[in-house]
Amino acid sequence: MIMKLLIVEDSAPIRASLLGLLEGIEGLGTVHTAASLTQALDIVRRESPGLVILDLQLPDGNAMHQIGTMKALSPATRIAVLTNDANQFVRDKCLKAGANWFFDKSTEFEKVIAVAGQQARWHLADHAEPRPAHA
Repeated sequence: MIMKLLIVEDSAPIRASLLGLLEGIEGLGTVHTAASLTQALDIVRRESPGLVILDLQLPDGNAMHQIGTMKALSPATRIAVLTNDANQFVRDKCLKAGANWFFDKSTEFEKVIAVAGQQARWHLADHAEPRPAHA
């Protein structure tokens, strides 16, 4: 099974960078992008992506408060937060809200790409192995 991915990021250069780094990952299918929470929630509702790469600071609000909503709309969707607001308090709140991973945009950018590859391979293997919970 090919994995759908959603990148939620309001910065066009960061979205483009993520798209470039994700290009060619085996098992990765459709990649949707959203620049706002409203767009992101609509895509999660319609597409049920396997993975969401989620920035927190978006023009229409803080995405931390919508992690639970995303999980309710699509329970199988995994969420990897990628943010510049990477202090322990925010990390704990995001993980408690249902995020599966939390990455600092300035120091852990490559880790979110590794997680996307891992999840895409898991989907491609048709869920043959247990799905990793956290990085």
